[in-house]
Amino acid sequence: MSRPLRIEDLVVWKLACEFEAGVIALLRASPAASRDFRFSSQLGDAASSVAANVAEGFYRYNALEFAQFLRYARASLAESEKRLETGVRLGFWRDADLTPWRAIAARLGPAMRGLHNSLLAAAKRKKEAR
Repeated sequence: MSRPLRIEDLVVWKLACEFEAGVIALLRASPAASRDFRFSSQLGDAASSVAANVAEGFYRYNALEFAQFLRYARASLAESEKRLETGVRLGFWRDADLTPWRAIAARLGPAMRGLHNSLLAAAKRKKEAR
């Protein structure tokens, strides 16, 4: 008997957590960003929302609902990426400081899209089997 799938088994979960931790570290490393409470709060919330939405969708135990929460997570990732770029323009960090987080986002976006499509296909198969 195989063990049930856990959220920790999902690549999207691992990448989302890594992205969140990296953004939080980037914010903490910049005193100027930390002083801009509104900016740091919005970026931190967006980055945290990626993993939070993956978790909420996963624990709904419903493919269509999980797919919907992956759409929310993808939107939060896009918001995070935009706010990271804004941080460069505001002088909170250098463009090169974003390289690791851009690399994670470049893997995470397509991984979420692939899982989303897989969930929709599974829901369609289940519906057709009825």
